[in-house]
Amino acid sequence: MYLYIAYRNLKDHYAQNNLCGGPSYNNDYRFTAICDGVYYLLTKDNMNYAVSKENGDKFIEDVKSKCTGEHPGFFPSVPSLNGKETAAVVEMSRDRNQFYYDMDDELLLQMLDDLKAKSGEPLNERELMNYCYPNPALPEGDFELCEIYHGIYFKPDNTPASVIGSFNPDKKISCLKVNRNGSSIQIRKDDKNVISKVPEDLIPWVKEKVRELCSEPAEAYVENGCCEGYIKFGKKKDRIFTNPDKTLGLLNEIASKSEYEKTEEAVNTNAQTANNFTMGAFSGINLMGGMCVNPSVTPGQAAEHASGGSRCSYCGADVTGKKFCTECGGKVG
Repeated sequence: MYLYIAYRNLKDHYAQNNLCGGPSYNNDYRFTAICDGVYYLLTKDNMNYAVSKENGDKFIEDVKSKCTGEHPGFFPSVPSLNGKETAAVVEMSRDRNQFYYDMDDELLLQMLDDLKAKSGEPLNERELMNYCYPNPALPEGDFELCEIYHGIYFKPDNTPASVIGSFNPDKKISCLKVNRNGSSIQIRKDDKNVISKVPEDLIPWVKEKVRELCSEPAEAYVENGCCEGYIKFGKKKDRIFTNPDKTLGLLNEIASKSEYEKTEEAVNTNAQTANNFTMGAFSGINLMGGMCVNPSVTPGQAAEHASGGSRCSYCGADVTGKKFCTECGGKVG
């Protein structure tokens, strides 16, 4: 289940969305379930607070019990509604279906204030990254290996601290991908990608090396412009962050045992995407504010998600069947 709860000042939203042009800045509350409710995050005034599972679960139950009717799923672009200048939205997603509910905004505001008081000091950027993307553990015995990745982490300087988004300004990526049609490995060398086919009988050895690599996981936080490494595994493609140097070393070792296929010129396909995002920050994207953490968006994936037809072009959130993004307020389409 994905849960999103927000409180917004309609007058400010109306002015920013209609008079200024572009997505509005929401400096009011947002509450989001991370990792299907294993973790919870509360955002207020562009500051993020970790919410304990006990407090988060209780807050959700309290909200559910106090919801009244259906909600259209987005904040109306009007300066007032039912005589009020504030509004609340409760969105719950189960099995890819979204459900929206009304709730008295004054009551929700008081509940959010109480929750913030219990949540301690706000998280800095490092704490936020590590909190939202904890490393799972490899299962005992055999496991399904999906990918070994090494690449450059890049986040535009104008991205708000509470927005976790990464783009590859250039595809300086080395990776191994395992799928039903066979396994292949790509090693980036200068401006070229060297691609090889990985023998299937090598995969058990690769998994042993992966287990060794994952025995000392790295933190999710990555400095802008530095390299990151990770392992993706299992049907849900869980991600374990790993030491970048050791990850690249393992990829090079795998490549040396693989069958060379071809060398291609590296195409800078994501440079324009990253540039557009950075430029957009000056014209409104940095006005998103609040919290844009999507449980399915992880470092190295934000550009991929943002380009999908069902994703918000501003923050990457799921906007399937919506007219406006309930994460940042941007218009869909």
